[in-house]
Amino acid sequence: MKKLDKLLILSYLGPLLLTFCISLFVLDMMFLWKYVDDLIGKGIEGGVLAELMFYASAVQVPMAFPLAVLVASIMTLGNFGEQFELTAIKASGVSLFRFMRPLIYFTILLSVAAFYFSNNILPVANLEFSTLLSDIRKQKPALAFQEKIFNSDIKDYNIRVNGKSSDDKTVYDVIIYDHSENKGNNHVIIADSAEFGYENNGSVMTIALFNGHQYKEETLPIEQNVPAKMMITSYKNWEKHFDLSDFKLERQDQASFTKLHRMLNLKQLKLGADTVLLDVASERELMTENISRYYLFLKQGEDSTGWFDQKKLPINFYDEYAALTFAQKMNLLKSAQVKARNIKNIVVSKDEIIKYKIRDLIQFRLYMHQKFTLSVACLVLLFIGAPLGAIIKKGGFGWPMLLAVIFFVIYIVTSIMGEKTAEQLVLTPWQGMWLSTFLLSPIGVFLTWKAKNDSPIFTGSFYKKILKLKPKAKDV
Repeated sequence: MKKLDKLLILSYLGPLLLTFCISLFVLDMMFLWKYVDDLIGKGIEGGVLAELMFYASAVQVPMAFPLAVLVASIMTLGNFGEQFELTAIKASGVSLFRFMRPLIYFTILLSVAAFYFSNNILPVANLEFSTLLSDIRKQKPALAFQEKIFNSDIKDYNIRVNGKSSDDKTVYDVIIYDHSENKGNNHVIIADSAEFGYENNGSVMTIALFNGHQYKEETLPIEQNVPAKMMITSYKNWEKHFDLSDFKLERQDQASFTKLHRMLNLKQLKLGADTVLLDVASERELMTENISRYYLFLKQGEDSTGWFDQKKLPINFYDEYAALTFAQKMNLLKSAQVKARNIKNIVVSKDEIIKYKIRDLIQFRLYMHQKFTLSVACLVLLFIGAPLGAIIKKGGFGWPMLLAVIFFVIYIVTSIMGEKTAEQLVLTPWQGMWLSTFLLSPIGVFLTWKAKNDSPIFTGSFYKKILKLKPKAKDV
């Protein structure tokens, strides 16, 4: 029996690794499509782009794991069924559960590995990916000169070229407006041609100007009432330097990202949730304390259920109120309105703070449950994929891939729906994050039962039986 277990595992590993790589590649392409606007035109170095893609791939791993398990299990059992090996194994007295046992054990180990990855490696990958992407977004686009269009990317300079050579090394009819002195267009540089170069690892750009003139207007104080003088300088060769430090990628401190929920492990998430709970209790206590000072007739230590007990009011309260003058009554009413308005403002402001903290608490709990749901999903999808493969008896990337995509889309849609409903307080965090598991688990049980009994599910007779439809009588 050990040989059979070894055969199943070896048959499973190949499709698992292949589908995992394919899934990861597809998810990476989706990432590039999502963030392509942030990457194009920034002149990102190959090493930086490779680093970004590495962290992006690491972020997609928890999503690629369940998909790979689903596709690989359908393909493996489908191949055994297509070659009639599964039929022979069952005929020899080996049940489907006994045959699947090594896959179940292996997937449990894979789920544990997925949990470790999600809890320990994924937060670091999310942190590195978010900071690097933020740095790239803040970086200025790569410096590029288009013909007959002024370029103002370099601070205090406007540069225009009228033409370029075929190798883009030489430009012609160059005009440079120098605004570094903040005196308008009083300094203009013209050249017949120029060549661009870079120094200090691209932080400094040099322009070698050839056969040109420099026009600089000498500005004088207004009170002198003297026309400005134009200074004209001719040159054959002149080299000008420009600071390009603003175009370099600057790595910022990661401290601002470390408090985000997806950057935390399970222990940190639990600590954050407990901290938020204490903050909510403190805000509620502070709100009660701020409101209670407006009820001067309350006795210390009495329960709030007796706040409006008439017995707390002075016996002669109404007599004393009736004895007041009209002006005194109006002042008393205005004072009551002011106090009521203050109480309302306190309640509204504190309520907003508490709602914000509760949303933060929900996010902590959602990510806590997510650490487990992504791991359990591997096991749930195994009990969907393996029975499906045994039923359809088709290997390869045809039927298996189609069915895998359908069930994976169901898993993704229900996961997102559960998360969003939990954020809107329709469901609790654990209900929202486990919604996909609750929906797919019965499907897995049903398919396993059908595969165990060798019952087809993709035939017309099956669906007629489900719908209680009688087959039409044949015409004689």
